[in-house]
Amino acid sequence: MLNMRQTIWVLVAIFSVNLVGLYLEWYNFFWFDMVLHFSGGLFVAMLFANYLKAHALPNAKLANILIVVGAATMIGVVWEFAEYFAHITFAEKASAAFGMRVDFMGDLDDTITDLLMDMLGALLAAKLSLRFLSRVNKGRS
Repeated sequence: MLNMRQTIWVLVAIFSVNLVGLYLEWYNFFWFDMVLHFSGGLFVAMLFANYLKAHALPNAKLANILIVVGAATMIGVVWEFAEYFAHITFAEKASAAFGMRVDFMGDLDDTITDLLMDMLGALLAAKLSLRFLSRVNKGRS
C-alpha cells in the first residue's frame, strides 16, 4: 500500500491527466472519464485507509470499510459539485479562450457513472487495505 505522500502524488497526477484530457479532448473516448473516476476513488480511499491505519475502530472491520468507502464517495460527490460550478462559471470563458468547446460536466447518466466508478474504486481500495486494517486491529487487542 502506498504511503500518504505517494498517494497524494498519484492524485495530483490523476488531476493533471484530467486537465490534459480536457485540452486534448480525450473525453471523446467514453472510457477515459471512467478510468479517471475509478482511479480517483481508489486512491482517495487509499488516502483514508492510510489515515485509518492509526485511527481504525478496533474489531470493526465493516465499520472501517464503510468509513473508507463513504469518505471516498463523499469526495466524489464534492467533485461532481465542483464540476457543476466550474461548468456554470468557466465553460463559456474557457471555450472562448481555447477556441473550442469546453465542457466540465456531462449529463445525469455521466454523473451517476462517475459516482459509480468512484465507489467501485473505493471498494477495491478497501478490499486491498483490509489486511492492513486487520493488522492494526490485531495489534490493538
